Order: sequence, then C-alpha cells, then structure tokens
Amino acid sequence: MRQQLLKDIQRQVFACISAALLILLATGCSDSGTPTISTDPQGSSEQQLQDECRGRLNSAVRRFSPVSYATQSRPELVVNSVNSWLASCAEAEVKSRSISEANAALLPESTLRTAGAVRFTENDVEYLRDCLMLRDLSAAVWSATDDVDPNSATKQRIVQLFQHIVRTIALVDSNESDLPTGLYEPLLTGLGSVDDRIWVFGEALRQRQIDCFLLQAADSGDGSTSPLTASSRLICVAAGDTTLLFDPARGTPVPRPEDTAANISSPASLADLLGQARWENAALQIIAHPSSFAPRMLVMQERLEAGDATVLYEELAGGTSEIRPLLERLGDVIPAPWSVDTLSIWPVPEARITAAAAINEQQQQQYDAMLRPLQSPFERESLDVRKLLTDPSIDETRLTSEELNMLRNEALAELLQRSDALYGTPSRRLLKARVSQISGNFDLGMIQELQQIRIASMQEEVELTFTQDGQNRTIRIPLPAKILEVQRSALGDSLYWTAMAQISRRDNGTAVQTLRNYRRQYPEEKMLAAALVTEAELLISMGNEQLAANLLAGMDHEQAAERERIAWLLSRLPEPAVSAAPAESAPHPETIEEAN
Repeated sequence: MRQQLLKDIQRQVFACISAALLILLATGCSDSGTPTISTDPQGSSEQQLQDECRGRLNSAVRRFSPVSYATQSRPELVVNSVNSWLASCAEAEVKSRSISEANAALLPESTLRTAGAVRFTENDVEYLRDCLMLRDLSAAVWSATDDVDPNSATKQRIVQLFQHIVRTIALVDSNESDLPTGLYEPLLTGLGSVDDRIWVFGEALRQRQIDCFLLQAADSGDGSTSPLTASSRLICVAAGDTTLLFDPARGTPVPRPEDTAANISSPASLADLLGQARWENAALQIIAHPSSFAPRMLVMQERLEAGDATVLYEELAGGTSEIRPLLERLGDVIPAPWSVDTLSIWPVPEARITAAAAINEQQQQQYDAMLRPLQSPFERESLDVRKLLTDPSIDETRLTSEELNMLRNEALAELLQRSDALYGTPSRRLLKARVSQISGNFDLGMIQELQQIRIASMQEEVELTFTQDGQNRTIRIPLPAKILEVQRSALGDSLYWTAMAQISRRDNGTAVQTLRNYRRQYPEEKMLAAALVTEAELLISMGNEQLAANLLAGMDHEQAAERERIAWLLSRLPEPAVSAAPAESAPHPETIEEAN
C-alpha cells in the first residue's frame, strides 16, 4: 500500500515536471515571448536625454510653483533653472517657432519684442507662477460648484469665479497707491484696482480654456447706477454659443433688462447692448500677459507633463501653432455690429510690467511695507536662559554673588543685543498660507492654519525665566515696535482672510460673524469697507435684503473706494429702515433667522 502510494506520487511529480518543460519550450519557441535586448545605443541615449529633459523641466516647475516661489529670495536662480532646461532641451525648437505674420500684426512693437525673445526672463517666471496659481484657483471654484444644474453649469461657474475674484480683490482708491505691480500682489494682499480684477478674471478664464475680451465704452457713462448706462468697461465672456457680461467696477454680472434682483445669477449678453451707441462703438481688447504670445511659452506648454498641464500660450490669429486662433473662436459668438477685426491688445498688463521693473526707492519701500505683515508670526527657538547667562570657562564657585550677578547682567545685556535669538525671525507662515489660499485651497485646514497664525501673532512680549541667588526670576521684554506693528497688521488680515475662507466653503453664516468681529476689533483696518460690502452681499444671498440695506446705508459710501458697488446694491435693495442702526452696531447673525 505504501509502495503504491509512493509510485502514485512519483507519477504526479513526473507529470508536473513534464508539463512545465512543455510550457517552457513552447514559450521559448514563441517570438512574442523572447526577451528583447536593445542593441541600438542611439535609441538608448535618446531615451536618456528625454528622461533628463523631463527631470529638468519638472525641477523648474517645482521652483516656480506659487508657494515655492513666494519664499524664494533669489528669483534669478529660478530663471536660470528654466533657461537651463531651455538650453539643453528646447532652444532649437523655440528658435524654429517664429511668430506668424498674422499674430505679429496684432501685437504692439514692444510686445512683439518681448514675445519674440528666446530666453526666459524674471517676468516670464512670474507669469508661469501666476498661470499655475490661477489654474488651481479656477479648478477649485469649478469643483466647489459640482452640484449646479448641468444645463447651466458653465455659466454658473463663470459667475462664481467672477464673484470670488471680486471678493478677493477689494478696491483701493487710485490716489492711495501709485505702486505698479503684476496681478499676484493684489491677490496676495486683497487690495487692488478695477484693472486688477479685469486682468485676474481674464487670465483665470484662460486656464479653463474660456475666451473673453474687454469692452471699452465710447463714453464715460451717465453717472447712474446701471452698468449698461454708467459703466465705462465691461468684460465679455464667450460661454459656449452665447456671451456673458460682467461689470468689474460694481463687482456684479450685468443684469438682463428685466432682472431687478440684487443678486444676479444670469448675466446679460452682447445682444442686450444692441441699440446703445456707446457700446456698439466700444473698443474690443484682448486681456493677456505679453508673455502669452511667445513661442517659448508654446513649447513649454507642449512639454509639460499631464499633472502640470497649464495654459501658457495664446494663438491670436493663427500661423504659429495648430491651436485654433482666438479671433476665429470669438468670431463664432460675437454678433454684428461688433467685429473681431477691431480687436486689439489691452495695454494695461504690459504697461504695469514695464513700470514695475523701474520702480524708484520710495516705491520699493512702499512695496516692502505692503508685504511685511505676511512675514508673521515671528518665531524663536526656546531659550535656556541659565545656559545663556553662564560662561562655561569660568568656575562660578570661586566667584562672589556680586561678581556672579555682574557677569550674568553682562551676559543678559549681550543677549538683548541679539535680536534674532531674543525676538525671533519672520516665519512667513502667513505668506505661505495666503499663497495657498489664493491658489484655491478651500480646505478646513486653511481656516485652522489662519487661526493658529493669528494666535501666534498676538504675542507682545518675550518672557525669560532664570534662577538667581537660588530664586526663580522672570524678565518680560516687550517686542520691538516694528515687530509689533507687523504682527498687529497680520492679526486683522488673518481674521479677514478667515472669513474669505469660510465663504469659499459656503459657510456664510459663520463668515458674517467673522466679518463683524473683524469690524469691531479693527475699525481702522484697510479692509473695513470691503468687510461691510461683503457682509451685505452675504445677507442678500441669505434672503435678508432689508438688513443688508440698513448695513450699507450706515456707511459713508461717497468716500469709499467701493462706492460704485455700494450704490449699485442700494439701488436694488429695499429702502433702508428709518431707524437703521449704524454699520458698526448691526444685528448679530443670531437675529438673522428672526428677521427672516
């Protein structure tokens, strides 16, 4: 029995081995299964070159990504990294991609020189950063509106993007600042001009591959509150087979003639401007950075990996690339009497870039002061005062108490001169958080980070505890005035931006409370008017138009930078109550439900 069992096992093992050999032989005889060993050294070297170029470009992209570039103290290193990739991997192709005659005919001579250059400049790198930032921002707005009606999703998302940009860039009086900047700084600080809103909106739409242009009216308007008769500039967006109009000064989509609401969700179109000479004779202008017309941007756009895909290049009239030209795309939606043949380049971006490159010493000081609060909070290593006040080379047991105290006082005086060790260094946490926020970070973690930064910025003194004569002693040293000024400004900014984050998350009730806290705690802060207007718009969206009217009526809006926006809203709201409370004592959000 046992021998028979062993024979059966042997037969099974033999059968398995035979089957394995047959399979191995069959595989070995198949051409498709034969291992292939490359004997083409040229192919191997080309693959190696492609991998190296891909690595160089990926490294450059990481360097000019918004958060990374924000903390870069030497921008020229980033420019060098981009040009290193260009010289090794793409220069020949850039040189072969000349600007077509059709495109060149639309560009001013100065823009043509900028676009025709082969090498990348610092302005180019800032443009690349802005493209990444607005790509992520627009994608976040799109994702935040996933629950909209599919039949009108694009229109609603465009409206949401416009409203987000208007909230993000509060207007400042033109006479308050003559500092020329790109579009990054107004987004970062939250203060800018109507031009900034136009520029940011146009570039953000391009990242969604949505076309737009600027309408410059033939006259300055009639002084009324209606965007159709009072506005001097409107943004026209091509959404599918229709157009949508937006008023950047009043911060609102242009209402259709029959729409009397304060909150506009369905904008008017170009067809609604027919019969109005000031608009039929308007100038049509393309909103774009000068670098967007450069073949070097086209080549980089084509080389970016899928995860970094960004719209960098604009094909105007055709001939430089296979991309369908902008003029042709706009021609499909622009009705008569307007014509794409009259389109020109909006000159503001190039003028601002040129001016920013030639700022004087006073403007540089303004620029540094504008961004200084973003360095907050100041952070320091924990100090072991006992060690700092003790000289290891001295045997303290041989000293009298008077001599020991004198040495420690001298050491303490020396410590007070070491400001970095004592007072800390700028952490730039607020800068990093803000760049992440304007790049579309709507996560709850953003609110938590802003709150932590705010708490850290409340510190006004440094506390040192040490032992002297066997007793614990504490010294409280006030922070220097300059550090206190920076951190106090950061306190207001971080609270205001917390409200903006809450709005992005559609937590409007909480945002109203945060804005009211901001107004009560920082009545002299620069964002006060913006906080009032934003609160009023939130109340309107929550169905509390009377409360919004009362709030806006309590403002001295004739002197406010947002006066056109305020006048527009008041023209659409109920008459303010006779006994309306002043803005600073408006009802708490808890009363909103009762008011409804």
